[in-house]
Amino acid sequence: MDKLYQCFGSTLDPNPNARKAAELELRKLETQPGMLPSAFSLLSSQETSPEVRQAAAIYVKNRIRRAWDPDFIVGSSQNLIPAEDHDAIRQSLLPTLLGSPNQQIRVHVAAALGAVVRCDFPSKWPTLVDEIKELLGDGSGGDSNRIAAGLTALLEVVRGYRWKDEDNIMDPVANATFPTLLTISNNLLASPSSSAPEVGQLLYLVTKIFKTSITQQLVDYHQADQNIVPWGQLLLAIVQKEIDPSQLPADEDARQTSPWWKAKKWAYFSLNKLFSRFGNPTQLPSNLAKYKPFAQRFVTTFAPEILKVYLGQTEAKVQGRLWMSDRAIHLVLAFFTECIKPNSTWVLLKPNVLPLVQSFAFPLLCRTQTDDEVWDLDPTDFLRQQMDPFDDFGSPRSSAANFVQTVAKKRTKTAFLPILEFVTSVLNAYPASRTAAEKEGALYTVKTLDDVMLTHPMVKTNLESFMVQHVIPELSGQDRFLKFRAAEVIARLSSDMEWKNGASLESAFQGIMTCLGDSELPVRVQAAQAVTHLLDHDEVKDAMRPNAPRLMQELLNLSDEVELDVLTEPKTRVMDAFPQELLPFSTKLCEQLAQSYLRLVGAGIEAAKAIEEAGEVGREMNLSTLEEQGEEDKMFAAMSCLTTIWQVIDTAESHAETLNQLEKIVVPIVTYTIREKVYEMFDDCFELTDLLTYSQKRVTDGMWEVFRLMYEAMKSEESQDYLSEMLPTLDNIISYGKEAFEANADLRNMVLDIYNTVMSGGDDFQASERIAACKLADVLLLVLKSGLDDAIPGFVGSMLPLVGRKKEKSLRQWSNIVIADCLCYNAQLTLSALESMQATTTYFQNLLQISSKLNKVHEKKVVAVALLSVLSLDQSAMPASIGQAGGAQSLLVGLIQDLEGIPKAIERMKEFNEDLFEDEDEVEGEASGGIDLDAGDEDVVDEDNEYLELLAKEAARLRSRAAKGADDGDDVEEDEDAEDEDDEDADGFESPLATVPVFDGFRKVLSSSAFVQSLAQSLSPKDQELLQAVSQIQDEDLSKSSKEPPSVPAF
Repeated sequence: MDKLYQCFGSTLDPNPNARKAAELELRKLETQPGMLPSAFSLLSSQETSPEVRQAAAIYVKNRIRRAWDPDFIVGSSQNLIPAEDHDAIRQSLLPTLLGSPNQQIRVHVAAALGAVVRCDFPSKWPTLVDEIKELLGDGSGGDSNRIAAGLTALLEVVRGYRWKDEDNIMDPVANATFPTLLTISNNLLASPSSSAPEVGQLLYLVTKIFKTSITQQLVDYHQADQNIVPWGQLLLAIVQKEIDPSQLPADEDARQTSPWWKAKKWAYFSLNKLFSRFGNPTQLPSNLAKYKPFAQRFVTTFAPEILKVYLGQTEAKVQGRLWMSDRAIHLVLAFFTECIKPNSTWVLLKPNVLPLVQSFAFPLLCRTQTDDEVWDLDPTDFLRQQMDPFDDFGSPRSSAANFVQTVAKKRTKTAFLPILEFVTSVLNAYPASRTAAEKEGALYTVKTLDDVMLTHPMVKTNLESFMVQHVIPELSGQDRFLKFRAAEVIARLSSDMEWKNGASLESAFQGIMTCLGDSELPVRVQAAQAVTHLLDHDEVKDAMRPNAPRLMQELLNLSDEVELDVLTEPKTRVMDAFPQELLPFSTKLCEQLAQSYLRLVGAGIEAAKAIEEAGEVGREMNLSTLEEQGEEDKMFAAMSCLTTIWQVIDTAESHAETLNQLEKIVVPIVTYTIREKVYEMFDDCFELTDLLTYSQKRVTDGMWEVFRLMYEAMKSEESQDYLSEMLPTLDNIISYGKEAFEANADLRNMVLDIYNTVMSGGDDFQASERIAACKLADVLLLVLKSGLDDAIPGFVGSMLPLVGRKKEKSLRQWSNIVIADCLCYNAQLTLSALESMQATTTYFQNLLQISSKLNKVHEKKVVAVALLSVLSLDQSAMPASIGQAGGAQSLLVGLIQDLEGIPKAIERMKEFNEDLFEDEDEVEGEASGGIDLDAGDEDVVDEDNEYLELLAKEAARLRSRAAKGADDGDDVEEDEDAEDEDDEDADGFESPLATVPVFDGFRKVLSSSAFVQSLAQSLSPKDQELLQAVSQIQDEDLSKSSKEPPSVPAF
């Protein structure tokens, strides 16, 4: 015990060597039975110092979470907790939780309890609920510490089954414990000390338990009237509870997170969730249809009461009689927003909309003193709050904007014009009777209403005069916030509105250009956004054309200054607008982008190292961990640099010398990224190398270096999940480095080693990575004409176990295709390998079975070339199973059926690509604010409902497949088929066989082989008719790919 005490104490030593030695000693002790129960003894002892108790609590939590469940060990170096310790640990958890001296220790013990619950309850810990009930008592009073421990333990039980409860564990738990929670809560609310923080803390736990229990489902307990009625009354009582101000912190920030306001937060949240997910009958997707009876009762009985209470609270807030936390304001506004679409709640909300907008929402849209302070202290942080929707999500301002926007779009006939009239009145009254902050709030509201303003027939024709009167003048004004907001309004409206007067457009352009040189960083960034939208007008574009390089340079300078990705879109728009003008400056542009990228990623690496040194995680570029260091914005900005570099390369696609210069800039940042294992950037970096190699149609010395580093990365366990991202570049390197691969066995062996690493890893690799390995083999076998003879048996042997596999459709198809690739490469060698493995008949049966289901051009051509290669052999060279008439005839029938499908596959690919371009055009050209001016008060069913229904159907499909997999005794990889469905059609894949004349090859084999002729003559009349039709198809009549083909196989 003393040794253990010393180890825990040393883990807090400021000397890193002492800490490391203590951690290693703990690792040695882990294998000894009794070690973890001893840690609990230290943790529970009042004689243990607070620091050691804290260290022991953290260790216990991490140890149990990582090594309790033998089926899920986190980390390959973890030692499983000895099974003989499990009973003692289970018996220690609740007493330790009860005896925890402070919240810091309690939270760690609770996390350990949660990990055990998820694994052991109820099967191995059937008495847990009874033990929790003993702590809770009968609800009439008792030791608040025991109640808090019981509530904390119950929360962990409910958490364990909030996402998945196939055995219906939640319902008996709720029936056994929730009535007691109601009694406890009502007694607390009625007590003389009900405003005390201790009461708030207990009610916070109660509301969090209830909120967690309804995360995904309502069990029978929730839906019963005798239960939901008292719970609804309790939640509304908590929401309306007036707290004695003396019991709340004086500091407003501290008040936001005080126990009572945390309890109120979860009460608001639970009421909202009951309505938005389960209690709104017209908005229920099909997977929640079972809640329709509950929803019909809820929407008529509860929703009006909730709305009444919330309206009363907003009135009290407006009148200054009530303080509300930011989270409470957000949740109240979120409920109002949910009430807009259903008729039953809309008719109740409708009379209150304009007062809510004017008095409650609008003030939240106006700038505050805090906004001024943030702008002064950290302009970049101000920009993040203003321009990053995720950063602002859940704030009162974003919630108010969402409410105003939703009611204007979904109830346009009723709400839009009155709201706009109010906004206009504010603008007209400035500066006489309205402040600059209020005008800024009015312009913020205009930005929120942009979609409706651009499409409403009574408004869109007057936008120019609106701009001239209220927006453009502020661009040259003195108020920095008004300049910022005016530039944002121009960015939102200018590109899609009609400018009838050229002078107005020029005035807007000149004002934005002035703001681009403003002394305030947020104004310059917002102006950069606006000027690129003004480029949609030819007059502005022509005026800007001579200065396009200067504009791009300004955007790059701003990007370096703010280190956010908010300027990605402006840079993209400028590149699209001025490709030729920027081409001479592309090298300098990419050099600057590369420098920025290396600086930003370097900062991220240093942050990751700091996390590692703190002992939290291994050094990796993970955005979720970098967020803790405030470095995630730098990584997104680095991604933005790569996006812009990609655009520059794309623009220079037909300029060989420029591409050569750009490659010299790109290769060092790619090699740096690979060497430093910056996995977050792999996808973007490999898109650059893919585009460069494809554009240059050759493999340079720099790209050979990248290839070798990719190979080294694939040999590293941490990087092996990135073959899919590497594949397009590897495809190009093999295709355009064909001669080098045929001449250099080392290069071939590197590709083969990558393939073997993934395929020999089996289920350790995701299906997508194994399919990527198949595709790598596919291109290697089809491009190279020599050097792979010794590898053919290996390819065949690794694929045969998969060709008839029931699960993983795409992997099964690709395994058949890879062996067909081997036949294309050398039919004789491949047949010999199949014969030696006694698999010839089985393979061809599987190939012919799946060939009718293949619908992509590449797949069908591989099958065609493979079967032609076999049938072109001399009959004496064929295995007996094929050389016999019956076997060969089935191959011939399979061939002509496959050939028949190739024109259809080509047509399908063309249609797919045409539809893709049409969809892009529609997205670019359509106004995003579809409104219905004639809609009344009926239920609104829109794209949100369609999206929820789509998610519901997809979830049902995945559950069905998972159940089928369980019935078959197989695991089903749920997403790999969907991901692989249209990959070759959709991502620009170009087959090495694209221009191989398979129909000419067919006619050649048919005319030159007496054996094939005899087979054809014995076909059924239907098959002979099909053969005649196929033999008339001309390769030159079919669409051809532009990718350079390999040499045409000789049939």
